[in-house]
Amino acid sequence: MATTKSIKLTDILVNTDNYRFSPVTGQREAIERMVEDQGDKLFNLAEHIMVHGLNPNDKIQVALSGHDKSKFNVLEGNRRIVALKILHNPDSLDFDGQASLKKRFKKLHENHKSKIVSDIECTVYDDPSEADQWIKLKHTGANEGIGTVEWDKHQKERFEEKVEGKSSIAFQAVKLLHASPDVPREIKERLADLKITNLDRLISDPAVRDTLGLEISNGQLQSEVDKKEVVKGLTKIAKDLLDPKFDVKDIYTKEDRKKYLESFPKSSKPDLKKAIKRWQVGDTSGIPPYRPGPKKGTKRERKALIPRTCIMTINNPKVEAIYNELQKLHVEEFKNSVAVMFRVFVELSIDCYREAHKLSNTPSSSKSGTDLQQKFFQVINHLETAKIIDTGISQGIRTSIKEKNGIFGVDAWHGYVHNNRFSPIPQNLMTMWDNMQEFMERVWGNIK
Repeated sequence: MATTKSIKLTDILVNTDNYRFSPVTGQREAIERMVEDQGDKLFNLAEHIMVHGLNPNDKIQVALSGHDKSKFNVLEGNRRIVALKILHNPDSLDFDGQASLKKRFKKLHENHKSKIVSDIECTVYDDPSEADQWIKLKHTGANEGIGTVEWDKHQKERFEEKVEGKSSIAFQAVKLLHASPDVPREIKERLADLKITNLDRLISDPAVRDTLGLEISNGQLQSEVDKKEVVKGLTKIAKDLLDPKFDVKDIYTKEDRKKYLESFPKSSKPDLKKAIKRWQVGDTSGIPPYRPGPKKGTKRERKALIPRTCIMTINNPKVEAIYNELQKLHVEEFKNSVAVMFRVFVELSIDCYREAHKLSNTPSSSKSGTDLQQKFFQVINHLETAKIIDTGISQGIRTSIKEKNGIFGVDAWHGYVHNNRFSPIPQNLMTMWDNMQEFMERVWGNIK
């Protein structure tokens, strides 16, 4: 059973069997070991207590001492108790090598004499083992949701913005992406996975900001370029950073970032000539908040051919437009349109890869006279040789293509386009995409 009680600091004993280090024999040794282990952190903790007080949401946990019934052993909160004991008597900090720390504690003591805590509200356990489960939950992480689930970078940023009135330039850009109606839903739904450090690395570079039409003034990200244009460039960056194949080495140095910007297709580069009145990127007031769909891990009925979770960076505007449409069109309602567009998307993607890697003798791969099956095999062989795909992917694609009348066969695709009595089956189309999604991701992931 646990109760709450105010206890004098002098009656609280530092635990000599602290989990932070091996067991010790007495109070002086326990305090010395804590000082050796924590050093400046103890001073920082003491200073915070002097300014803000002890955390009311996290009380010191104690139990009666087995040796002296007038004393209490600390079960949880040894760092706080050691910091307070030294603050009460800085001269007790006479261990070797701690002169500087002692001096700082003395100064803190002098500056806060009237505020030094003498009585502490504690949670007292009749049986010390009752506290074990709570101590474990506090110090061992999320424990599948039972313990404290640490905030990710985005959640920390939101807290700091709301409570402390500050927001990093990268988070200001993320807010704009969330709020803008011009950002595809599949990107918005994955912005929580975006590594803020990578985005910050990019936006902190003046050359990147110049390309995006952004400026920084007093910690605020600003622009005089039309919002749609700014969003265009930021969307491209978000899409790239969310790509599983993205490597931070591609933007690590200033020269890397310059090359990265040069890779932007024209459709993703903001038109800096479209100027408007200066606006704050992080100010999304007046814009209805974005309401995300189910969180990752929850089931949602899939209606489009290409799922929203499939993120590919496509540098060909026409192919990218088809890709976006195939993520929106309802397969059941538009099965014929989806089937034809699916066929076109795959072949154009293969053509783009062949042109990028000079696998065709003609300037345009589409005019090479090579049929789709031959193009497939050519690209598969090239990906295998470059060790971009393994045999598990390549063998599955090869076998499926050879089955001409199968749902993955080339003849079936031709039938969707040319046979007026041959209609596609929606579920078959989805199965076709599922079977080849990883292959298509590797294709577009290796087109510069």
